[in-house]
Amino acid sequence: MNFNYRDFFIHNDDSHIIKEQLSIVDEMGVSKKDDLKTNAKVVWDMYQTENNEQKIADTLNINLSTVQKIADKLNINLSTVQKIVMICLMKQNNDEITRQQIANAINIQFNMVNGISLSTIRHVLLKTLGSDWKRKLDVNVVSNAVKIYDYYKNGKTPDEIVGLVNKEKKEHGSQKITVDNVNLVLKIVDIAEKQMQQSSKNVNASYIHREIGKIGEKITLNTTINIIKKLNLGEIKYKHKFTEKQDAFILFNYLQGIGPRASARSFNREFNTESNNLNLSHTTITYRLINSILKSNSESEISEYALKLLTNFPTVDITNPYTKKLLTHYTPPETVGGRDRTGTGTNRDMSAHLGTVQTNFNTMLPPYYKS
Repeated sequence: MNFNYRDFFIHNDDSHIIKEQLSIVDEMGVSKKDDLKTNAKVVWDMYQTENNEQKIADTLNINLSTVQKIADKLNINLSTVQKIVMICLMKQNNDEITRQQIANAINIQFNMVNGISLSTIRHVLLKTLGSDWKRKLDVNVVSNAVKIYDYYKNGKTPDEIVGLVNKEKKEHGSQKITVDNVNLVLKIVDIAEKQMQQSSKNVNASYIHREIGKIGEKITLNTTINIIKKLNLGEIKYKHKFTEKQDAFILFNYLQGIGPRASARSFNREFNTESNNLNLSHTTITYRLINSILKSNSESEISEYALKLLTNFPTVDITNPYTKKLLTHYTPPETVGGRDRTGTGTNRDMSAHLGTVQTNFNTMLPPYYKS
């Protein structure tokens, strides 16, 4: 016969203290359903298995049917699964994103009052992406680049450069370089020189960093910038400064349900000039929306800046509940199967909250914007 200690204590009138302790145990059991750290690895592993065909996912675009299946199977809360997947996707899609930026996006998306801690995000990333999300220390990378570039200018081949640099390193006992290290530096040099020819000695370090990332190299953006500076490869063109017209364009696309990738492509086409060859990523568009355009001092109020931009769109009904939700809480575009199949990011009939919206953004702007 099995003796049930819980039933014994609950029915014993003299055991109210133990009952209280048991209730605490119950609460701990429930809280486990919300524990991001405990559930991180199994959730992310399961999500990747279910979405093995999804090679590249839009940041914040989560396959809702998959996360619901995971939540049911693991018996944990849906929001817990969503947060874990969102943290991993954001870091996977943009390795330069900071924990604070991830925290800001999570807090807005899930309307969190106290906010998610940076420590929690760190633990989730360590358990899910492991060493993959931590770039190797850039020790000696810049000094190696100087030596590599000097030998290259003297007509040495990559194989010869490896031998010459490693001969020096052998004397000092430091880590040797490979042909891949040489090719990385030469790739940076090649792109930077082409950019200088096209834009009066200006170089886009972020673009160069993304390009070398495509060939699997692992150095930070700051290291890329330091190499460019140390090798005198041109003037660094720093972070893009958004104008009101550009912010209005981003907001216009967002309210129509256009996804961040499509919005970034149209933004680059719209505002590209001979002197400023734009190549903003979808994560930049999302970050601008969340942290600048929609950012408000109150979670229930539309930001003053968004209201100012909305004066360009008189047909937008900000009293409509769906519109107000869009303007107070960043909402990813509706998708099919976790991916934007339409190319615009949504199948929703946007006329319900936007009124009759003109498809040409420029026709909606006042004269002083149309310069």
